[in-house]
Amino acid sequence: MVVLAKLHFHLTYQKTVQIHKVLPWLNGDIIIFDRTEANYGVGYSTSTGKFTAPSSGVYGFTWTFCVDSRTIDGGAALNYGEYGTELMTGNSVIGVLHTDTETLYDDACSTGFVIKYVSEGTEVYVRNNYDHQGKILSVDSHTRTTFSGWKL
Repeated sequence: MVVLAKLHFHLTYQKTVQIHKVLPWLNGDIIIFDRTEANYGVGYSTSTGKFTAPSSGVYGFTWTFCVDSRTIDGGAALNYGEYGTELMTGNSVIGVLHTDTETLYDDACSTGFVIKYVSEGTEVYVRNNYDHQGKILSVDSHTRTTFSGWKL
């Protein structure tokens, strides 16, 4: 048997939250995933929202953001869920993701995937990259907003 990858972490955002009313995240704020489903080697910190590479090598990272289409933000038509994120290593952007829904009852999810050489001790994290509207959607029975990484 050949093992091709070792999972280092898999995280989910546990609650559906209304961004502007509950969490007024600003441009550049780090998104902390509050539910750890796997964290081998304890490389992900639930207090900082960052994964620290335990060794140098090629890693795969994926993050999925889902937005709720059932809440209108600000009272204007078409102001349902819209959210943008960046995958970061240190201060460098290595991936960008945009999730948007314009229709009632049509939730939207977007997934990004990056393969990157990462040096030991480098921090990898997800942050938001502009003002947002609506709610992040993450419900076990429906869909999940997640962040995962592993060494290849």
